[in-house]
Amino acid sequence: MTAVAYVSTPVLSLAGQVDADAISNLISLCVSEDVAGMCSCEARFNNFGTRNGAPGYLYLGRDKIDFGTALSVRFGPDGQDRQVFMGKVSALQADYPAGSAAQLLVFAEDGLQDFRLTRRTRSFADSSIGDIAAALASDHGLIAQADVTGPVRAVNVQLNQSDLAFLRDLARRDDAEIWLDGSTLHLQPRPDRHGAGPLTLSYGAELTSFSARADVADQCSTVTVAGWDVAAKDAISESADASALGAELGRDTSGADVLGAAFASRTETITRATPLTSDDARALARAAYFERARRFVCGTGQTDGTPQLRAGMTVTLAGLGGLFNGDYYVCATRHRYDLECGYRTEFDVERAGVGAAA
Repeated sequence: MTAVAYVSTPVLSLAGQVDADAISNLISLCVSEDVAGMCSCEARFNNFGTRNGAPGYLYLGRDKIDFGTALSVRFGPDGQDRQVFMGKVSALQADYPAGSAAQLLVFAEDGLQDFRLTRRTRSFADSSIGDIAAALASDHGLIAQADVTGPVRAVNVQLNQSDLAFLRDLARRDDAEIWLDGSTLHLQPRPDRHGAGPLTLSYGAELTSFSARADVADQCSTVTVAGWDVAAKDAISESADASALGAELGRDTSGADVLGAAFASRTETITRATPLTSDDARALARAAYFERARRFVCGTGQTDGTPQLRAGMTVTLAGLGGLFNGDYYVCATRHRYDLECGYRTEFDVERAGVGAAA
């Protein structure tokens, strides 16, 4: 990664147009994104100055910023800047602090806001997660790209849930992640998701701070899902272990192996009261094992400002020593800006194994 110097102030667009006044009045900003789906933005502005030739509040007339106003944020040098947020304003907060000028706090969410605000009760018969994602996307005027090989389930029930919560539950069962790219709703397993990259961050250079923990407290050797197949009138038992990680683990040592060597092998059994099929139980076992295994190593870091760093990508971290050097999956990012510290990027990562100790 080559360091490029540039003005760290973000470029803000309102209703599709770059707004120089909004940029000059910006006090702070935070764009948050994670792999659960939906990106959000909080921006704080100075809200007092000269308006139409007279002193007054700048943004309470609802002509510049209003509910539903499109807001986009870009960071980076001219010609190489990247969009880190595109959404609509969902909340406005006026603050009147003692001893300083009035301020306006703007909250915005990306297009998955429509999913979050739509609550339903309904069922889907004989459908896969791809079938349901296509139906949900169509309901919201989007196109679904669901590259998930989950089983067809006899009944999927959305019971007084938002479309977003329902979709997140389905994705979790089939080890998939959700994100929105323009008008396309994506659902893909983590190993198949291709974020921007490759990107290497080195401690003492681009990586200004980092903290990592490898913890076996929530690790297990095997996850087993047990239940009953009504049609076959037979018990079901499906399992997943570290072999399911495959190339995702690489040459690292998994949490399950560390657990077994330092303590003892442990099996987690999940018993489902609702009817299952073997395919469904196998998918649930894999998803439950992955959820634990991938969080064996968790870390939080910061850079001076890296707009290409986004949730859902793999980043290589260096300068940390043999145990913690290597590839990490970025599960959350926070692009922050304020007048005191300028632009910096905070990020959360996770990893299924540790490297060889030096």
